[in-house]
Amino acid sequence: MLKIVDVCTRVEGHGKVKIYLDNKNEEITQATFEIEAYRGFEHILKHKKLCDLPKIISRICGLCHASQSIASCKTIENIYGIEPSEQSILVRKLLMTGELIKSHSLHFFFQAFPDLLRIFNIHQKILSPYAIIKNYPQLTTIFFELIKIGNEIDKIFGGRSVHPITVIPGGVIYNPSKKNITLARKYFQKVLMNLEVVIERFIELFSKKIPPEEFMIPNPIFLGMHNHGIFDRYSGILGFKEDNKKITNFIEKNYTNYFNKDIDLNGIDFSIGNNILVGPLARNHIVESYDIEEVSNFLSVFDKTWYKNILFTNFIRLLEMYVETFKALELLNDPLVNKNESLLSLTNIKNMDGIGVVEAPRGILLHHYHLNKENSIDQIKLFIATEINIPLINHMITNYAQKLYEKTDIDTIKKEIQLIIRAFDPCISCATH
Repeated sequence: MLKIVDVCTRVEGHGKVKIYLDNKNEEITQATFEIEAYRGFEHILKHKKLCDLPKIISRICGLCHASQSIASCKTIENIYGIEPSEQSILVRKLLMTGELIKSHSLHFFFQAFPDLLRIFNIHQKILSPYAIIKNYPQLTTIFFELIKIGNEIDKIFGGRSVHPITVIPGGVIYNPSKKNITLARKYFQKVLMNLEVVIERFIELFSKKIPPEEFMIPNPIFLGMHNHGIFDRYSGILGFKEDNKKITNFIEKNYTNYFNKDIDLNGIDFSIGNNILVGPLARNHIVESYDIEEVSNFLSVFDKTWYKNILFTNFIRLLEMYVETFKALELLNDPLVNKNESLLSLTNIKNMDGIGVVEAPRGILLHHYHLNKENSIDQIKLFIATEINIPLINHMITNYAQKLYEKTDIDTIKKEIQLIIRAFDPCISCATH
């Protein structure tokens, strides 16, 4: 058995592609996308002060920092049995929107877009960043502006563009001034204008094409959050959905009925089946409505062959940015946004287990903290979206590698299966932590 290892390029973090080749039978037995899962934060956070956890845990990732911090706050609030004020929730949602704009824009422009142009034969090879800039100057300008705006939004509502300081257990230590609200409104309006151009350009380039079969998700089970059927990444309930079957809903404290029955470091094991998918495409199948009429019009131009194809995730990312920006403008009109409210005190512990969940840009993010008799954290489990998706990634790239090996060489296979991996937008920093 020969194992061939190659670095997986143009992903967030450092991962490897491993191909297991049976020379005797001249066949590929398995292809895997592997990362070094240190899970260090689950150790260093033990016995830390609860109020310090969100600040530390945001350091897991420079892209999902707001989601990590907010999930931690929600977990601690669950331990104390408190609910933050409406003003705090509004600011947290605005912060998550800035993070989403930045994260989705970075992935689309630098990782997904060059691959899509190659996959659909618009260009015969994957274009370098310089070639993308030369061939698509308008899109280049737009995405660099979107990334910058995402940073600025997080700076306004998080105190700085990376690793927020305003988010704390019990609420937020910030009420934006009228000046900052006006500035944020201008930023979001600019985002909407830019996204309308990008969405129309995506439709023009790709909507009439048939996505390749190798990117189809086999028998997917979608996992995501929704709020009474409406798209909401901050609050709601979780749900599983398989094909056209009725959705199975559950609240976060009951997650052990479906996956990982122990708080340990052994990864995520689902009892309901394989091929679990989280992220934008899963959210698209879970929610009944984005609550914005234009979104249905955008989706209607795509053939149904796109709906369970991982490449469609790239278009859904654009729609998610559009939806959250549209709703952010509504949130800014709420007079509660800059209302001064007293923070809730962390005094009486109500639960020995705290569970908090949000939808990070790449999918479900669930934190579970357990307290010992001394009310000190002795067990921590972080459920990361990329960890959930890796078994499905490995299943898909193995099937594709086996088919390719019948007609091409290993070097080509290594490059081709990375197209599937990048379509999932794995966040390796979060998965390894």
